[in-house]
Amino acid sequence: MVSAQTDSAAGAATFVGRRNELAQLREEAGRARVLAVAGRPGSGRTALALQVAGDPAVAAERPVHYLSLAAPDPVRRLLDQLGLPRPAALAAGDAEAAAKDALGAHLARTPVVLVLDDVPAENASASVEALLPAHPDALTVAVTHGPLSGVPDVRPCVLGGLDYTAARELLAALAGDTRVVVDPVAAQALAEAVACHVGALRLLGGWLASRPRASVSDALNALRTVPVVPHPATAPVPPLPEHPPVPRTVDGKPVPPMPAYPPAGTPPTPPPPPRGAQRTEDPLRRAFTLVHQELGANARRLLRFATLVPGGVLDERGAAALVGFPTDTARTLLGVLAAQQLLREEPGGWYRLPLSLAPMLVALREGTDKPAAVELARARWLERQVRLLTACLVRLAPPDPEVPPAALRFRTPTEAFAWLDAALPELLLAVPQAEAAGGLDGLVTRLATALVRVLPVWGEATGRAVTTELYTLHNTVQQVARRSGQPRREAAALVNLGDLHAAAGEHTRAMERYRGALAPARAAEDHVAVGRILEATAGAYRASGDLVRAVDFYGRALTLRRNRGERVDEARLLARLAAVHSAQGRHADALREYRAAVALHRKLDDEAGAVGAILGAARVQELGGNTEAALRTQREALEAARRLGPRLESLVLLRLADTLERAGDPAGARVQREQAAALGMGERPGFE
Repeated sequence: MVSAQTDSAAGAATFVGRRNELAQLREEAGRARVLAVAGRPGSGRTALALQVAGDPAVAAERPVHYLSLAAPDPVRRLLDQLGLPRPAALAAGDAEAAAKDALGAHLARTPVVLVLDDVPAENASASVEALLPAHPDALTVAVTHGPLSGVPDVRPCVLGGLDYTAARELLAALAGDTRVVVDPVAAQALAEAVACHVGALRLLGGWLASRPRASVSDALNALRTVPVVPHPATAPVPPLPEHPPVPRTVDGKPVPPMPAYPPAGTPPTPPPPPRGAQRTEDPLRRAFTLVHQELGANARRLLRFATLVPGGVLDERGAAALVGFPTDTARTLLGVLAAQQLLREEPGGWYRLPLSLAPMLVALREGTDKPAAVELARARWLERQVRLLTACLVRLAPPDPEVPPAALRFRTPTEAFAWLDAALPELLLAVPQAEAAGGLDGLVTRLATALVRVLPVWGEATGRAVTTELYTLHNTVQQVARRSGQPRREAAALVNLGDLHAAAGEHTRAMERYRGALAPARAAEDHVAVGRILEATAGAYRASGDLVRAVDFYGRALTLRRNRGERVDEARLLARLAAVHSAQGRHADALREYRAAVALHRKLDDEAGAVGAILGAARVQELGGNTEAALRTQREALEAARRLGPRLESLVLLRLADTLERAGDPAGARVQREQAAALGMGERPGFE
């Protein structure tokens, strides 16, 4: 399956006007490497940046990539867009640093046009510089709140309101041109009332579109009922003295008075507001207040609770969970909000909350909804995501014992993968956000566990490494378990972290994680976990070359398994302990352990395991210089393997051929290989 998980500006506003700004940016694009599109939220910065980047004269056959900096790990997301492999680092910071190096090397060779949206107000210059392509023919278009003073070779373009012609075009595109054409004076007055602000005009156009019988004059009158946010008050004027000062004279001539200065600490007097509609401090807030106050109670609640979802991205299932309504009702509410431009509809049945509206909705939620109601909405949404992830696993990696209800099932694996691919970025963000909010530790753990199960499936389908995401999730589970007093879960998370370190070749860090898991596992009296931790610690010591400690921990694990009567695990540990003894050159101890393993496998009726242990003993004999004994032992293994099928027999024949060749008998080795080929030998096994 191919992932469609890339940043996109789907649902961006219809582009109108901005002819002067477009001409300026097109002219600057040929002379500068960075274009900064600055302005207030909702002023149409993203639409203008995409219009410039998509211009054939500007792009000049260079590929155009869009990247939002509102989400974390922008460098790795850009690597995914470019089709480059992800770095094999575990910690998110290390992975981002490694991705930055790989991205810099690629962008130094390839000219691209890069659109950086949602550049944060703090450290804006550093955020942009970290992603600037080094190729001299590359172009970066950054959407910012203000100028990028620390970025070299940058050309700013500050956006204000639209011109009146473009404002009327935008209103006509959203509300229909008939009402705008028949009353152009009211349309101009409406645009002037909101300073021709693009976001405010979109909201007013949505308000008109949802009211077919309302005129533009009705919208203007309704907007006038919304209180205007006043311009910041000027500094107070110091009171005049009770008696005016006596004018001074020099040689009978009056001396002009000294200029009056404000007292120390007085804030500077702000400049007077501009003419006309610009006197309102925030036209977007004013238009939003009009549209929001006329929504139904359910639609307002859904809009407020949408700020609980990472990125403000919703589908009908998530919306239904937030407000506790059936899916059909949630679908209707989403359609109503999208029609009024309060949500942006995206492909695949998704809706996105504009970032420019999020601060106002967060303030409304904090002032309107009780904390218990907010926590309940977040809990319902998290629970719904856990069940949807389970439904994905049912389709993508069957069989799964937990079958979801029919309303949450996906009809086909393709449908399940499409949902997972679109929802995964927000789900990964939801875990740390819910963990930071507190109070829902159980749901946070369940969501993280579901993601741990589904991420490898997604990674295998898309060919992308997911070790960094798995590492972050296990870290979150470990922190939540420690905070909530769950030693068993904490130990399991630490073991999983250790396994990731071991797989990455970081054996020292793996041993730290394993040994840190021993205390909580023993506190929980989880002897199975203790045995696994001891065995994993021994494996880490063995991989790092500390064979003495490896023998010690294998011995501890063996004693525990033997005392608990876990014979299968005991046989496996005997073979591993024998392999470590052999690596130390202690061949007598290794033979003893291998023979004990052979006896135990035969008691368990595991003849295949016994054959593997016999071959291990033969290898030890050969390493000890007793080649004849090794050949006799391998022939014993061959007799046992013939009773188990041709595949195992051919594998033993190949081992025997290798030993004969090392003993100086190439003819005998050739005979054994011919016999193995006649049996249809495939791949060589990994007996210990």
